[in-house]
Amino acid sequence: MPNLFVVTGANGAGKSTLSKIILPEEFSNLEVFDGDKFFVESLSNIFPTQTKSPKYARDMAFEATVSEFERLVKESIESNVSFAYEGHFSSEAPWQTIVRFREFGYHITMIFLMVNELSLSMKRVSERVKTGGHYVTPQEIEKNFYGNLIQLNKQSQLIDELIIADNSTFGRPSQILRVSEENIIESIEKNKMPNWVKQYLPNFIQ
Repeated sequence: MPNLFVVTGANGAGKSTLSKIILPEEFSNLEVFDGDKFFVESLSNIFPTQTKSPKYARDMAFEATVSEFERLVKESIESNVSFAYEGHFSSEAPWQTIVRFREFGYHITMIFLMVNELSLSMKRVSERVKTGGHYVTPQEIEKNFYGNLIQLNKQSQLIDELIIADNSTFGRPSQILRVSEENIIESIEKNKMPNWVKQYLPNFIQ
């Protein structure tokens, strides 16, 4: 059975940094598609050499990112091989990709990385920009912080294995919960759960 690995969570929670090392050892050579990274690289190739308009350049880079992602998804499904990518699932639309893989018999594993507060998510993005990292608007950071949690609580039945970790201490993620086939494999004590788990993931608390 092929596997789909999805790395998601708050902006600044370390998805790009940790995506390779948190995959199971037997999949350590699997390339993790990072849409944000691909977008930034595409944008640098397009602007200003292909167009002088920042808006058109961003539109072109976005289209190139979507096209490449769709190509990789299609290629993986047709070849029946495992695939891994990182992204945000703050609305219902991105979950349709998971549905698509499930329909082709993939085992779905989601690695969900969070930080304890929205302000920390915003701070880390700001620090990343100062060192040349990609910019994300405060509105998008807030949408991803809460939206990812809300949608996970609603869509968790689509996931075969789920690992939730807190990376508030950057680079040292602390596993909060691991669920496999709706069975709790590992969990910290309920009274030690972060507030974002208690407030936004009631289905897991129950």
